[in-house]
Amino acid sequence: MKSTNGWRTRWAALGAACAVALGAGGFGVVNAVVSTGDRAVYVAVNPVRILDTRNSSKIVDDTRRLVVEGVITVVDGTSYQIVPADATAVAINITATSTRKNGNYGFVTAYPCTSSSDSPPNASSLNFENGVDIANALNVTTSANGSICLHVHGTADLIVDIAGYYVDHDHDDRYYTKAQVDTGLASKADNSDLYHPVVASAPNTIDSTGDVGRYTSITIGLDGNPIISYWDLTNGSLKVAACDNPTCTTATVSTIDSVTNNGAGTSIAIGADGNPIISYMDNGNTRLRVAACTNPTCDTTISAATTSTIDSVGVGSFRTSIAIGIDGNPVISYYDATNTNLKVAVCDEPTCSTATKSTIDNGGDVGFSSSIVIGIQGLPVISYYDTTNGDLKVAVCDEPMCSTASKSTIVVSSGDVGPDSSIAIGIDGNPIIGYLDFTNGDLKVAVCPNSYCILMPLPTLSTVDTTGSVGWFPSIAIGANGVPIISYYDVTNGDLKVASAWWLAGGR
Repeated sequence: MKSTNGWRTRWAALGAACAVALGAGGFGVVNAVVSTGDRAVYVAVNPVRILDTRNSSKIVDDTRRLVVEGVITVVDGTSYQIVPADATAVAINITATSTRKNGNYGFVTAYPCTSSSDSPPNASSLNFENGVDIANALNVTTSANGSICLHVHGTADLIVDIAGYYVDHDHDDRYYTKAQVDTGLASKADNSDLYHPVVASAPNTIDSTGDVGRYTSITIGLDGNPIISYWDLTNGSLKVAACDNPTCTTATVSTIDSVTNNGAGTSIAIGADGNPIISYMDNGNTRLRVAACTNPTCDTTISAATTSTIDSVGVGSFRTSIAIGIDGNPVISYYDATNTNLKVAVCDEPTCSTATKSTIDNGGDVGFSSSIVIGIQGLPVISYYDTTNGDLKVAVCDEPMCSTASKSTIVVSSGDVGPDSSIAIGIDGNPIIGYLDFTNGDLKVAVCPNSYCILMPLPTLSTVDTTGSVGWFPSIAIGANGVPIISYYDVTNGDLKVASAWWLAGGR
C-alpha cells in the first residue's frame, strides 16, 4: 500500500514553492439536416416523460408544440436538459390513448416546427382506431428553436417519452482514409495501434513569463476557441488565457485574482450566461472560491470578475473541478483536506455566490485531485485520485444534486497513476480522461467504453506525451470540431503546453 503522505510530499514540493414512422419498438435513420461529410451520432438517454395529457385535456383536431432542446420542464415538474441545444433530431416514443377518429380517420403527425401554427405535412406517424391504445417509436428532426409538433386528427390523449437524440459531427478530419487503413493493416499483424490517440499538432507555449501553467483547466468559449485558467506561481495569481484560434497558437492573457496568493487548483467552465466561471483555491486562507467572469473571454480590461467564498472548513489548496449542471448552476468537486474526503458543492445559482455541499467518498484518503463533468443523462461524473492505493477512480452521482454517488470503480491501478486527472464527455457520450502517470512522468489518456466508465470492458489506455516529466495538471476538452484538446504542465521546462489528438476507434 502506498503512503498517504508520500504523494502530498511530492505534490507540495512541486506546487508550494422530419419524422420517420418505424413501427413500435424500433428506431431508424434520422432525417437530420447534415452537411456533406457529416454524420449524425445517436446518443441514448434513460427515457424521460415530457408530455402526458391524461391529467389535463385531450387533443382534439389540434397541434401541440413541444420544446425538446435545452433546459425543459418534464412531466414530474423538474427542469433540466435532456437534449442539447445543438441536437439535430430527437428520438421519442409516442403513445395515443382514449382515442376517437374524426370520421374515417384518426392519426398523429410528428414534425419539426417553430410554432403550433405551422402546417403539418401530409403524412402520419401513428394511426389509431376508436378506443385502442397504440404506440410508436419515432425520430423527429428538431426545428431552429429546438421544437417539434404533434398534430392529432381526431381525439387522443398523448404520452411522449424522449429516448435519445442525434447530433452532427464532421468525421472526415478525424478518420483515417481507406488507403491509410489498408496500408496500416498490410504492415501490421496486430492493428491495435490504429486505435490509439495520435498527437495531431506540435504543442504550443502560451505563457512563459515566470513559473506559470500549474493547475491548468481548459474549456471552449462562445467563439469556439479554447480558454484556459491556470496558476501563476511566480506572482501568486489566478490567470486566464483566451486562445485566439481553435488550436491555440496564440492567446490573450488576463490576471483574474492576485490577492492572498490565489489561483491554485483552478477549473474553468462556460456558465449559463456564456461567460467563464472558475473554481480555485485561496491558498493564503485555504478556502474554496469561485470567480464569475463578466465577459466571454474573461478580459479584465473590459470588466472584472466577481468572486465568492464557497467553503472555508477543512479545505486544502488542491485541485478543484467545475461543471455546469442541467439546471444551469455550477457543480464543483474538491478535496476536504481535514477529513481526506471527496466533496461536491452544488451552486445555488448560476454565478455561485452560495452552494450546497456533500461528501461523496470517504473510503480512505480520496479526492485529493478530482475532475467533474455532466454525463449524458444529467448526472455528474467524477474522476479522482485514491491516495491510499495510488489509483485513478470514477464516481457517478445518483442524482443531479449529487448528495450521494454510486460505488466508485477503479479505472486504472497500474503503478502510481491519476494523482491529477481531467474528464470530458466525447461525441459518443462516453467519458475521456486525461491523467498523469506519476510512475513514468507521462501524460496519458483513458477512453471509456461506455457512458459512465464504471462497467466492463476496461477503458482503452494510451500515452500522449513522454518528453521529460510531463502531464502534470492536465485538462481535457472537446473542441468545436469534435477533437479532444489537452492543456498540461511541462515540469522539466516550467511551461504551459497544449496538445490536440484524434481517435479512430469508438466512432470518434
